[in-house]
Amino acid sequence: MSIIVIQAIASAISIPTEMDNINLHLKDEQVVSITKKEWKRGKRFSDASTFVYMRDKKLHVIDVEDIESIRYESVETYNKTVNFMEEYAKIQPLKEETKQYYHTKRHKRGRFSQVLGVGAVCVGATVAPLVLVVSPIPLVQAVNRLKKVDYQYCLKGKEWKKLKSYHKAQIKYFKQKATI
Repeated sequence: MSIIVIQAIASAISIPTEMDNINLHLKDEQVVSITKKEWKRGKRFSDASTFVYMRDKKLHVIDVEDIESIRYESVETYNKTVNFMEEYAKIQPLKEETKQYYHTKRHKRGRFSQVLGVGAVCVGATVAPLVLVVSPIPLVQAVNRLKKVDYQYCLKGKEWKKLKSYHKAQIKYFKQKATI
C-alpha cells in the first residue's frame, strides 16, 4: 500500500532540467540559457530597454535590442512564461520535437499510473482489501495525465528512443550554456 502512495507522490514531482530554461538568442549568435527562477529574481530590475536575470546572487543585464529571439525547449515553461517574455523579443514557435517529447512523456507517465492503479485494484480485490483505499490515487493521476495528451505528437519504439537521446544531448548543451 505504501508503495502505491510513494509512487504517486514521486511521479507527481517533476525535477526541472536545462530544457526547462528560457533561451535568449542574441544578435551576436550567442545563446543565454536562464531558469525561470533566475528570470523571476531579476524581473523586478528589468525595464523596457533591459532584460535582467540573477544568477549566483549577481545581476546580469542584457539590452533588449541585443536579443534577436527567445526559444523554449519545454512546453511547461512556454505555457508559464511566454506572455511575459513577448515584451522583450520575438518568441520562436515550439519545435516539433519539443511537442513530441512532452506529449509522449506525459502519455508514458499516464499509462504507468494506469497500470499501477489497475494493479492496486486487483491486489485490493484479491489479497488485501486495505489497498483499495489508496488505489484511486494512481487512477486519478492517469486520467488527468491522459486527458492532456495530444496523441498526434506521441512517438513509439525507435522514434521515441531517438528523440530521448536527442533530448539528453540537448540537456547537456543547455547545461553548458546555463553555466556561462
